[in-house]
Amino acid sequence: MSLDVMNERHAELADFSLSQARQYNSQHNYLRAFPHYLVFAQLEKQKFKEEEHVTEFLNITHALVTKLEQQGKRDKVEQVFQQAVEVLPSHPELLTNFGSFLFKQNQTERAEGLFRKALESDPHFLTAKDRLENLSSTLVERWHFPMLNDVFRNKCFESAICSRVREGCSTVLDIGTGTGLLSLMASKAGAERVYACEASEVMAVTAKDVLVHNVEGERVRLIPKLSLDMDQTDVPEKVTLLVTETFDSGLLGEHVLETVLHAWRNFLAPGCRVVPAWAEFFVVPVECGQVRS
Repeated sequence: MSLDVMNERHAELADFSLSQARQYNSQHNYLRAFPHYLVFAQLEKQKFKEEEHVTEFLNITHALVTKLEQQGKRDKVEQVFQQAVEVLPSHPELLTNFGSFLFKQNQTERAEGLFRKALESDPHFLTAKDRLENLSSTLVERWHFPMLNDVFRNKCFESAICSRVREGCSTVLDIGTGTGLLSLMASKAGAERVYACEASEVMAVTAKDVLVHNVEGERVRLIPKLSLDMDQTDVPEKVTLLVTETFDSGLLGEHVLETVLHAWRNFLAPGCRVVPAWAEFFVVPVECGQVRS
């Protein structure tokens, strides 16, 4: 069979698939329209990218997904999205819709990945940006927000960090960096190198974004793991300043003593300074007959 004949049959099959897809679409039979459009997309990759075809395909995909969701066929919905993404791998609307579906299924990590991929394709796609912010707000513990907005607390940390850096603490380890705020303070104060570790995957991703969008973040190395799991490949030098906020409302609930001890044994130089350097712990005796009984 000659190449011309093969190309002709190829084109005929593509045209037939497109006509079938449109016929079934006009009948609201999206279950049949969708696979025909997939065939057309695979046979005519360049032609499929035309706005007319992309819009029509997205409408069919949306209609089919809506129908399957109403029928409770969530596994089929995911399959449809996966097949659609194969032919439109960088379309922000499709990626965002797929991410929204996964988020509703509590598949937050996959949803986040799709929202970020949508924004890589189009940084100005507001729907993806809004969905990503909503996802982040549901995953980040609520106590982070008032803490980060505590101006007095932040100024105290910044003052202490700046003082230590001015004294000559040029290398810094920030354990439990969270959003990366203290690391940025150290870098801004003039520290030459800052190592920031964060065990929470959600917070590590947040810190990565914060560091990227701040010029001071260029001197911060983010280590997405528990400090107790780090070794010299993560922090290849003995640092001269340790900053940490691994405290809870009861001071010791986040294993700060174990964390700091491990840091002293593995990452801190002799004479290393620590911020905060001390804490007051108040104990109040309580008498209660109901508790005693």
